[in-house]
Amino acid sequence: MEALARISLVFRLAIRSLWAHRIKSAIVGSLMVFGTVLVVSGSAMLDSIESAMSRSIIHSLAGHLQVYSSNARDELAIYGGTTMGGLDYGEIPSFKTVKDIAERVDNIKAVVPMGINVASMSRGSELDLAFGRLREAHRKRRVKDQTQLIPAIKRLLVILRDDLKNQVSVTSGPRHAEVTSQLAHVKTALTETFWATFTEAPLKGLEFLDTKVAPAGGDGRLMYLRYVGTDLAAFAKHFDRFQLVKGEAVPRGKRGILINQNFADKRLKILAARLLDSLEKARKEDVLIAGNAELESKARRLKTQSGAISILLSPENVRAITPLLKSKLGSKSDDFDSILGDFLTIDDGNLAERYQTFYSLMAPRLDLYPFKIGDVVTIRAWTKSGYSRAANVTVYGTFSFRGLERSDLSGAANLVDMMTFRELYGQMSSAQRQELSAIRKNAKVKSVSRASAEDALFGGADTSATEAMDVSGRFSEFDGVDLKKKRRSQDERPYTQSDIEQGMALSIAVLLKDESQIESTRLALQDALTKANLKLKVVDWKTASGLIGQFVQLVRAVLYFAIFTIFAVALVIINNSMLMATLERVREIGTMRAIGAQRGLILSLMVTETFVLCSVAGALGTALGTGLISWLNTRGIPATTDVMVFLFSGPRLFPDYTSQHVWIANTIIVIVSLLATLWPARVATRVQPIEAMRSAD
Repeated sequence: MEALARISLVFRLAIRSLWAHRIKSAIVGSLMVFGTVLVVSGSAMLDSIESAMSRSIIHSLAGHLQVYSSNARDELAIYGGTTMGGLDYGEIPSFKTVKDIAERVDNIKAVVPMGINVASMSRGSELDLAFGRLREAHRKRRVKDQTQLIPAIKRLLVILRDDLKNQVSVTSGPRHAEVTSQLAHVKTALTETFWATFTEAPLKGLEFLDTKVAPAGGDGRLMYLRYVGTDLAAFAKHFDRFQLVKGEAVPRGKRGILINQNFADKRLKILAARLLDSLEKARKEDVLIAGNAELESKARRLKTQSGAISILLSPENVRAITPLLKSKLGSKSDDFDSILGDFLTIDDGNLAERYQTFYSLMAPRLDLYPFKIGDVVTIRAWTKSGYSRAANVTVYGTFSFRGLERSDLSGAANLVDMMTFRELYGQMSSAQRQELSAIRKNAKVKSVSRASAEDALFGGADTSATEAMDVSGRFSEFDGVDLKKKRRSQDERPYTQSDIEQGMALSIAVLLKDESQIESTRLALQDALTKANLKLKVVDWKTASGLIGQFVQLVRAVLYFAIFTIFAVALVIINNSMLMATLERVREIGTMRAIGAQRGLILSLMVTETFVLCSVAGALGTALGTGLISWLNTRGIPATTDVMVFLFSGPRLFPDYTSQHVWIANTIIVIVSLLATLWPARVATRVQPIEAMRSAD
């Protein structure tokens, strides 16, 4: 009972003292409240972002763990590194070997082979497209279509002529002669004589345009795409963010590519559509074109795309669109290029209407992308050995990652089957090795030693030249060779699941049953691979995603530094405030000592005052912090940029808190407050009873 009475007395005295010095108590308490709110809300926000970002990374590309060669020169970076050059992740010679080991480790649900590389694909130049339409119109004997195409071709030739003139002035040597010759051909194609002759002998004119003029226009638009080679069926099954947008999945055993819809929209789409999309996006974000230098530049550039669009439209579509555009614009002109130029003159007042008209009226008649679903496209990549490889693959469809449709980070990766990836990487398939073996056998290739190579090449009889002679006795290097031009097509040879598993991979994605056991599973898998004498290392999703995965740790470090700074300041302020309060209470403390209060009681009183103050402040700060997070959880925090979409794992973040955030914040407040009280409490315990009388005097 005596102990309880003592505790009750100390608490009553502490509360009375805090009330007596309520202004100083309010100042110190407000600092404690702010610190508590910061710790609760800040740590809850960071944990929510980390959890959201982990969903973006794990369930789109990385998996929970990644396995790759321990001999790799570069650290694995699923979302790309900091350099423009290709990264060396080493090789995993046999995916099946690793798969068999991994499937015996508890908590592993699936393993998926992967390989990341960069390739290029091209789209024919506008000049090529125009000449192609002109040839088609001639083949179908559509004279009216030819007549409509010629003015557009002339405009393109004028642009090309001006460009070649600039090149002539800055080139020298063989290149100067080549450009000068090309300029002469373009000037010829711009003469009225050429087009007058063209109507009389169109085939001769088309041949001149195709062979002499078209090469001057270049190879068209070169586009680079980042692609991930994988077992497409396993990827779609185990990465639950994957979703088809258009088309269909690549059939099992078939070669094919799936284009990321975000990449197609922002990189492959024709320029006019991309500019219009950008302006519309700004409009939805309430950003006006007027006064914005970047948007004004895009609007001006959009107007210059009328020629490119008119080339992409067939004459039939031009005739169908012209009256509709005239009606919408109220134009009296019959010239389509003039009408189209007016239509593409965009401002804040007409943007929404023009955007809707473009996609409802014109887009269905345009080839917005350099491919159509079902097309066979050629992609080229550089092998590890440094030479170029090309592969023809069918575009089966487009896809996106659910919730990350706007994210450029997840939208940069396209998916290709593992066999095509290996071919582009430079690895020969079993079918290719068999084909090479057959060629060697038919050619009667012999292996000789270095010492006898010269005799084998130049000594002895050689009948190959005789066999290559034609019946007239003349040598023919084309004997037995089919010179008939063949259309490039995709490799139709089917492959099996065994072919996928027996081959190489650059990395392997590992997905787990229980996400909370990532580290223990990583260690178990690493131990199993080490015991199998495989030089591989296992990393978690944060490490595998490179700088992206370290973002939250960086932000967390900044937050902790800010919290440390705030509490360091709070420590000093609380210490000074308590010390000043102690000095102001010398008479009070001295009187208490004079009537028998021991140093322990004084110390208890000071500590209790601080504890009561930080408890009240902590409770208030906790209420404010959790209330803020709850409010944000109800409304959601909008992702205003593409990067934030990735970090938030969707268009909005719905943060939440746990009891851990609350007790950590309150524990920190109590510790900091008690530390700040130690010196003032020590000073208070040294006050002597005589000090009360001195203060009275």
